[in-house]
Amino acid sequence: MQQAALQSFDGFPDDARLWLAAFQRPLLPEEQGRLRVHFEAFRPHWKSHGEPIDSAFALLEGQILAVAERTMLTQPSGCAIDAMLRQIYKLADLLALPLIDAQKVLVRAGGNFQAVPKARLEAMLQSGELGADIPVLDLTLQHLGELRQGRMERPMAQTWIARKYAAVLSPQG
Repeated sequence: MQQAALQSFDGFPDDARLWLAAFQRPLLPEEQGRLRVHFEAFRPHWKSHGEPIDSAFALLEGQILAVAERTMLTQPSGCAIDAMLRQIYKLADLLALPLIDAQKVLVRAGGNFQAVPKARLEAMLQSGELGADIPVLDLTLQHLGELRQGRMERPMAQTWIARKYAAVLSPQG
């Protein structure tokens, strides 16, 4: 992951709350500009219990939207979180670029991300299409520190997939 992309979060503590959403493909430069404009316009209006939420966002790898807020200061309400998530879906609609379905797993194949339906994982593991060493993106990270530590992308052997499919997953070798 490009460290420059994380500069948006400079000054944020490692325990800052994090949300990640992946678009189906990398955004074109024009789309990246529209994303920045959209989220910069939204940020001053993102509030919890009437208080502004101190937040920042970044586009990672041109495809993954990361939104962080300082939980130590604001503890956003469920309504505030819903408002931010609605903005992500609104942005996806505006760009006519769907988000990756939660029923898919993102793996890095040949430098690009591939969305694999969870229902196909076992068959792909058994056939050898996927193996223990293939990088998997974890979009369920909760805190900025996890992202900074490089935990968004890990070998499949270090993820929930390895635990669930231990009988069929073995390191390539």
